Amino acid sequence: MTDLSAVVEDIKSGVDELAPRLIGLSHRIHANPELGLQERLACGWCTELLRSEGFTVETPVAGLETAFRATRGSVRPSVSFLAEYDALPGVGHACGHNVIAASALGAGIALARALERAGRSVTVIVDGTPAEETMGGKIPFVDQGLFREVDLVLSMHPDTTNAAGGTCLAVQALRFSFAGRAAHAAAEPERGINALDAVIQTFNNINSLRQHVKSDVRIHGIITDGGKAPNVVPDSARAEFFVRAASLAYHTEVVEKVKNCARAAALATGASLETEADPVFEPVRENATLVRLALETMAELGMEGQNLTGRCIPGSTDFGNVSQVVPALAPAFKIAPPGVVCHHQDFAAAAASGEADSAILAAAKVLATVAARVVLDRDTLQAVAADHGRT
Repeated sequence: MTDLSAVVEDIKSGVDELAPRLIGLSHRIHANPELGLQERLACGWCTELLRSEGFTVETPVAGLETAFRATRGSVRPSVSFLAEYDALPGVGHACGHNVIAASALGAGIALARALERAGRSVTVIVDGTPAEETMGGKIPFVDQGLFREVDLVLSMHPDTTNAAGGTCLAVQALRFSFAGRAAHAAAEPERGINALDAVIQTFNNINSLRQHVKSDVRIHGIITDGGKAPNVVPDSARAEFFVRAASLAYHTEVVEKVKNCARAAALATGASLETEADPVFEPVRENATLVRLALETMAELGMEGQNLTGRCIPGSTDFGNVSQVVPALAPAFKIAPPGVVCHHQDFAAAAASGEADSAILAAAKVLATVAARVVLDRDTLQAVAADHGRT
């Protein structure tokens, strides 16, 4: 039995031994959903388990109170497994981030144990990255250079199928705040400036824009403040939009057009406008070698995985920003039957199901095995770097 095959077998048995703790962690996070940057319980549970396994834990990280970095080792090559654990308002873990967290910890712990027993010097990192659904907790990690000395980043995402490869849409959140002038809506409407009219006109302008953008573009928004009383001309109103596109360059063009829609509405109504923009979630950069390794490992575990290379999945994630600076992959693992929609209550229920529990163990084995095959073989490590364009 080769050194690598022995490590892989050790990983599989290690994940099985960890199963009760990983599934327990997933269920605790699921039963206690916390919104982005509020994931104190989840962060605490994750770091407690990692410390018990000999990881050195730093928290907070990148200026985020509920972020952490757990490390075993201090030499290259190095691999990071990304854990997410934030929930959605109203529907809890309807994106299954409890499953992502448990899988990342399982992969990191099992890999570190196996490499140590094999006498191989590799740095294993588990990064806790909060607020994926909102501000994108991975972006500060990228901006502060926390992946500069990392050779490989792996994560996973729950889905209705097993798959690897593909990219996604870039997205940016825009918030428009209009300020007008209050007045009695019946007695002296001419003295008012209606900020709500500016919001409504912004929606109308964007709806006109939709006819003249590429088919991959998605623009969706809500009114977050529309006034206080029908008989008072609203002196303030606010709306928030997500703007998405497959191409980062074209996304920049569309964002500017959406901003112009709000500017035109302000000009037409006489309201003043303030615009806030969150950081851009970038598209995922594909890596052919990592996709191949993930699909081969799934097959070895008796799982049929789809190859989604070249396909654009019409969602967005801050994992894309990570993939732009370091070789990265986040395969999909089935936790629910086809037809169950992510961000819906049914997906939240699936995230605590027996199928989700099985997916945690499968994902941990796949991620840790892919990592071992990359960091223990110089040719594979170089192929992964070459696919990414790293030198």
